[in-house]
Amino acid sequence: MSADMTRILAKGKGYQILYKERGEDSEKIAPAGLSVLSRLDVPVPGIIAAADSGKRIRILNKRYYLVCQGRFEEEEGVMEDLLFHDSRSNRTFPVKRMRKGVKEARLTYRILAYNEEKDLSYASVVLDTGRTHQIRTQFASRKHPLAGDGKYGSRIKCPVALVMAELTYDEGEGTEPVTVTADPLEELPEV
Repeated sequence: MSADMTRILAKGKGYQILYKERGEDSEKIAPAGLSVLSRLDVPVPGIIAAADSGKRIRILNKRYYLVCQGRFEEEEGVMEDLLFHDSRSNRTFPVKRMRKGVKEARLTYRILAYNEEKDLSYASVVLDTGRTHQIRTQFASRKHPLAGDGKYGSRIKCPVALVMAELTYDEGEGTEPVTVTADPLEELPEV
């Protein structure tokens, strides 16, 4: 089996659900004739969808898993921010007011485990919006940088501890939703 075949998690007429390895560019792993519908930052592995222009599947839900520094006061919650992405530095910043280039960002998180000895939290995240570096920025701005994410303040030496491990989609109105999953613990440091 070729390397490309091992990346295909599901496929249908005009689309494929793929697993992007850490370090790969989402745009470059889509098969010829298909465009990426959901992209991931280069250091983030996980599930992405690609489809041709005639077959647009609907992405209904994306669930990410991460390991971040510190303990949360609330076991679950919503993070809402205004974010500005600076393309020159390739960093995203929370800002206080709306202006040109600023976008609203919203996510829901749930803490799944906390390791007191390592002071690390294991969490799941569902994005309501998909902004550049959104999860990384929103967690870091609350003093919970993702393990291994030196760009946003982590001092832990490991790959960025974020993986997109659950994608739910359908093939259009009236079709059954399909959920494709990957094991997030294969990509994340032990908590």
